[in-house]
Amino acid sequence: MKLAVVLSLVVGVAVAFQANLTSVAQRTMGPVFMVALSGFATATVAAGISPFLARPELTGRAVVYAVASGILGALILGGIAYAAGQGGVARTISLVIATQLLVGLVLDSVGLFGADPRGFSPLTILGVLLILIGGVLVVRY
Repeated sequence: MKLAVVLSLVVGVAVAFQANLTSVAQRTMGPVFMVALSGFATATVAAGISPFLARPELTGRAVVYAVASGILGALILGGIAYAAGQGGVARTISLVIATQLLVGLVLDSVGLFGADPRGFSPLTILGVLLILIGGVLVVRY
């Protein structure tokens, strides 16, 4: 579990840096070409390390999920790049995180795509409210 926490923190730092980099890059390249070039870099890195990992089972459903994930990734990257360039990185990340949290809680409670449904406690709801209040403060002030 400790590795998951450390990895989450590292990814959080990476997301903040990526939002800044994509914002700067899209100003000169435009968001669509920036997403294409970034996606090419992602595919190249993944293709480079995949021979060293276990071989995946390529079921039809898994491939559809992976393609849908890639399409959503392009939307996410392009959307963050554009929004960060227009409204600032902190505002963009704040809104993205708040939205991710709310949708994530709904998805967890329903158990979409075969995950075990999870409820949430009053403390979870309080945590979400505090994050939303913080997001509003960041966006407005």
